[in-house]
Amino acid sequence: MNLGSTAVSLGGITFGTIIVVLVLLRWHKKGGGGGKKGDDGGSRDWKQLLPFFGALCFGILAILAAGPVSALGLITRLGLWGGDGIGYAYLVWGIGGNSPDVTRAVPVVLTDGGYMIFAIWTAVMIGLHLWSKKLPRLQSALGILAGILLGLSQGIAGMAAVPLASAVNIAGGWYAGVVQ
Repeated sequence: MNLGSTAVSLGGITFGTIIVVLVLLRWHKKGGGGGKKGDDGGSRDWKQLLPFFGALCFGILAILAAGPVSALGLITRLGLWGGDGIGYAYLVWGIGGNSPDVTRAVPVVLTDGGYMIFAIWTAVMIGLHLWSKKLPRLQSALGILAGILLGLSQGIAGMAAVPLASAVNIAGGWYAGVVQ
């Protein structure tokens, strides 16, 4: 595994998927079995998952957008390298399977306006981590890591990256047009 590389193995995808499944399982179990709010101390409110899915989308864009010579690029590549290594070890040495490369062939690129929106989103994510008292920090960090691991895949998360990047590019084009 090369730290400068932006490639993901099946083990990395497995680890990213495990994170998503465990967060959803914890949310489901924490909800108290689906009873009415207040019956047994919990409720299964889907809005509790919004910070996780926002962080997941951020992680997907971070691995696709951050250049290798940027601070964010270094952080995302460290997350990719570490998470892919854990997933590889789990899948190959823990389970006994194989872990081929499953990296998307064509990278998704942001426009200048898209990078501007992504830079604003990055500042918002940092601000939320620093100043929010209600943000589930671990859940958000896991969402970012899962997004980093899933963002380069050829499959479902790879297909999600195209509309996500397109939406950010459209928003960036609109905003850049407004401020010019």
